[in-house]
Amino acid sequence: MDQVEKPPSSMPPLKRRDLLVGIGFSAVNAGVHLIWNPIVDYWQYVVTTVVFVSALTFWLIKEWRRLDLFITKFYCAAVILDVLAEGLLQPFHHCTFDNLMCTGRMFLVFFAAWLLVYPLERWFAMRKTAGGTGQGV
Repeated sequence: MDQVEKPPSSMPPLKRRDLLVGIGFSAVNAGVHLIWNPIVDYWQYVVTTVVFVSALTFWLIKEWRRLDLFITKFYCAAVILDVLAEGLLQPFHHCTFDNLMCTGRMFLVFFAAWLLVYPLERWFAMRKTAGGTGQGV
């Protein structure tokens, strides 16, 4: 009777906030590529790139503590770097369809990793709480 039932893990079954932030970053990334499509002057690329990189960076800083999964933080940082690089190099490789396909592939990799990583993080969290209660000094 010394053993007390452990409460269920405090982690919810899905990290919806992480997924929604990832979807939002993907949507902004795709939208930026569509905005760049009709632009012809390099200064317009630079200005829109600075605006969107600043907005995404602000959003990531705001959400950083609320994001639980490393993969989401990594993906958001990768999207910011992608927008920065694509915006500055857009005049030299202007292919909207290919860029949108790349954005879609980036999101699919993030989504697959999100589906795989989250159960592993739950498992580690449950092991940590289970292992931590039996150890004493």
